[in-house]
Amino acid sequence: MRPKYIHKKFVDKCKELGIPRSEYPFNTEHLGYRALCRHLEHLRDKHFGKASSRYGHDAEQKAKNSGIGQQNYPRTITPYQDVEFDGHRFDGIWVITIKTLEGDDAVLTLDRLWVLSFIDRATDNIIGRPHISLNKEYNATDVMIAAKKAVIPVQKMNLTIHGLSYQPTGGYPSERFKDIEWAVWDVIHFDNAKSHLAEMVRERLRNLIGCATCLGAVDKPMRRPHIERFHQTLTSSSMQRMVNTTGSHPGDPRRKEPEKMAMRYEMTFEHLEEILDVVVANYNGTPHGSLFYNSPLEALEQRLNKGMIPRLLSETKRTEFVFTQVEQPRTVRGSHESGKRPYIEYMGVEYRNDLLANSAHLLNTKLSLHVNVDDLRTIRAYLPDGSEFGLLVAAGKWCLTPHSLQMRKAINILKRKKLIHFTQWDDPIFVYHEYLLTQAKTKKKRVANHIAKTKQVMKKREAEKISELDESLVAEQASISALEKAREQQAKLQIAKTNTPTSHRRFKTITRW
Repeated sequence: MRPKYIHKKFVDKCKELGIPRSEYPFNTEHLGYRALCRHLEHLRDKHFGKASSRYGHDAEQKAKNSGIGQQNYPRTITPYQDVEFDGHRFDGIWVITIKTLEGDDAVLTLDRLWVLSFIDRATDNIIGRPHISLNKEYNATDVMIAAKKAVIPVQKMNLTIHGLSYQPTGGYPSERFKDIEWAVWDVIHFDNAKSHLAEMVRERLRNLIGCATCLGAVDKPMRRPHIERFHQTLTSSSMQRMVNTTGSHPGDPRRKEPEKMAMRYEMTFEHLEEILDVVVANYNGTPHGSLFYNSPLEALEQRLNKGMIPRLLSETKRTEFVFTQVEQPRTVRGSHESGKRPYIEYMGVEYRNDLLANSAHLLNTKLSLHVNVDDLRTIRAYLPDGSEFGLLVAAGKWCLTPHSLQMRKAINILKRKKLIHFTQWDDPIFVYHEYLLTQAKTKKKRVANHIAKTKQVMKKREAEKISELDESLVAEQASISALEKAREQQAKLQIAKTNTPTSHRRFKTITRW
């Protein structure tokens, strides 16, 4: 309420109480208005936090939770001792280009994406390449993929955008300093988002990284000032300067039909990955005022020269799949009566290897499975006594294309609703991709992100070298390839037999394979 309205209520109350005209406030020129304003200013200064609420939630939040209490907190100077993590939604629209089932090229707009990143409190370095999530809300798997990218040594991308380049002073810590490859942190700070509180995240951080977690108070981002400031810099210096920006609010003058601009200039998801990588690498090489105008990489180099070497991840844990691994118990199924050899079922798919198929004594035994939720082609099994049983491979063509648990669930739901159908000769991921293409005409935004994810896993399969795969997976894929060739050969022989004239069929011998 403005002071003049408060003054009016004050005068009305004085009249109601019967104060005569010869007394205060009626005996003053402005009816006590100036004195009332001075009193209101005194109340405003005395109750700073409540007064700031008149200027919005952000002002109230900052007034109540910062600038009070002990100010001389000990500053973290050891690299990787404390890191901060958070997700930030991109202020921009991006597109993907697809090939329709009719063979035509089409451009679809994506829902706004998330970027997930880790920052070192001591040196302000972004450790590892940030992860871009295509989900509507990032989940626990996205958090652990971001952690994997923060730990695994980084290599610069091959840029395809003309004129885009890395600064000579920029880069990532693990790329510039070989001594801290596979470096891990001691304490991680993040907020109370549901994905941060997931059991998989807490278990992996505790048992794999070996760090403590510090959950910030609800609705207090100032407890993580470094990551919040980085996201503000990332937004203002790059994303909001592009023609496809959505701005900071719907009425932002920088927002000029971002969907049309993104489609007009074909600003694809692949372009976003390159731009983000260059911006973050250059950020690490830019002088910061808080570091006395040293860049984060220069500050890190000085600390390393003083012997402040961070803790490194154990060599036994330096594999990618352990970051997104969960433990699940499953019972060995099978039957002598039906002739069904022993197998493990997980999320609607059978898993087995030669050893399990010949281990009938394990029927009805509960095994412990270590599942990589980012790639369900294989599962590692352990016996009840803790000894390793081996790697189980998904049956059929489920073992061909890498796919996540989320994608497996989506395919199972569509199959249960009879919206898609596939046999043992069909790759479920490709069938799912074709279904999404048929839905893209009517549900463009909702489907575009799913199409982008399937394109990523199919691209991953193409880039995957057989020599890097597990022997069990290679053997299974070779077996499937041989069966396909035999099936094709049998079909050709059947066609040749059908086309042979009737009068000559009895004299012709067909070789059977």
